[in-house]
Amino acid sequence: MNLVAYSMKTKGGAAFGRRLWTVFTRFGLTEGRTRRSFQEIIEALRPYGSAPTFFVPAAVLERSPSLIRRAQRMGVEIGVHGYVHNDYRALPKREQVAQISEAAALFRRQQVSFEGFRNPYLGWNEDSLAAFRELGFVYDSNEAVIHDVIDPATLPPALADSLRRSLDLFQAIPYTEYNLRPHTEDGLLRIPTSIPDDEMLFDRLRLPTGQVGEIWSEIMRRVYAAGGVYVLNLHPERGALAREALDRLLATASGQSLPVWMARLGDIAVWWRERAATTIEVAPVDTGRWKVTLTGSQRASLIVRNGAVSGADMIGWPDGDQLAPGQRCEMNAAVFPGVAISPRTPASVEEILSEQGYPVVRAVAGEAAGYAVYVDRPEGLGRTRRERQEAASALVHDIERGAAPLARISLWPDGKRAALSITGDVDSVTIQDFFLRILEVRRYTPARQEQVAAQAGAASRQGVSEAW
Repeated sequence: MNLVAYSMKTKGGAAFGRRLWTVFTRFGLTEGRTRRSFQEIIEALRPYGSAPTFFVPAAVLERSPSLIRRAQRMGVEIGVHGYVHNDYRALPKREQVAQISEAAALFRRQQVSFEGFRNPYLGWNEDSLAAFRELGFVYDSNEAVIHDVIDPATLPPALADSLRRSLDLFQAIPYTEYNLRPHTEDGLLRIPTSIPDDEMLFDRLRLPTGQVGEIWSEIMRRVYAAGGVYVLNLHPERGALAREALDRLLATASGQSLPVWMARLGDIAVWWRERAATTIEVAPVDTGRWKVTLTGSQRASLIVRNGAVSGADMIGWPDGDQLAPGQRCEMNAAVFPGVAISPRTPASVEEILSEQGYPVVRAVAGEAAGYAVYVDRPEGLGRTRRERQEAASALVHDIERGAAPLARISLWPDGKRAALSITGDVDSVTIQDFFLRILEVRRYTPARQEQVAAQAGAASRQGVSEAW
């Protein structure tokens, strides 16, 4: 899918015409306007000790390497956004590997480091995930989580239809505690992206910046309540237009009663690996008393619910939880304050529960009464991706909203309640870039794809992570 097809499919002809007009107000013949837009976002985040993550197509990097390298020197994390701006769902795995390999090779030639990938249009499929793993990417940020902050019934029919088309294209899933957290699939970290994004709100729905700021702030409050991560996609071309809304979002995040971690996606990936190497152990001290210990990252904390605690200065947490800043505490609980799973429950369920930070042990059904939670799922969590996602979301919700005593590893480092990451897709830098997007997908005709695929074997075997 190219830019024209995408716009016609998701916006309609009139909206595409408006989009063309805005191109001349947001881009220039030189890089100057984009440089200033970058600066707006960088300066907004600077007081909070953070920086954005920008995803760049390799073709755009090739035309503007100095601009992208300068942004990286200023603390911006750079990720890969394909080679050209096409829809990967239309490509078989071999062609996806070829395009990603060629993009990675160009990033290396331009000396721009990277770890993550976001697809154009968030257009991923199972072949995309396989390609990321094969090429050694650390994370992707393609799963679109929709927050129901806009009622389509209140919109004019044409705008409501445009919003619906966009959600269908992005394969949006509803927000839940589980869906708002990073999770690992066969070694690839998946960091969800929340929508609606700037393009939907400013260009499709044409909302004023004050209203956009309130929508983003409301999403932040919901993510904070769920203890998840809010990944906002703010295309840098709207940096000046969205500055007021962005400032409002950042003020909302920093104004919560417990701290919100503002971080780049790469920082989140580093933390998630650090957290994965941290273990939680629960050992009996006496009848009804347990010693809970973390081993690993000193940035990790214990979360305790429904049990009196000693040996640590506890911090009040939402929903009756408590946070122990240290690495150990003693907890009063009539049962083991963790999750037991049956011998016939697949290892995949155990992996998901462990990633959520729960202490997990195996136990037979006759011992279930001795544990806070007992899980017996011989069929696993489902056969399809949707079934597994829905089942995992329901399981995590039931565990964390239950009345049983429970200990777990904190989701975020250094006592943070939630996380916020400001990201953006640098689809174009100049007016020329914008119109070249329409033409560049022709670079990957079937014949060209075969040629690139043949050349990509060595790069595929070398892998991305090895190079950086």
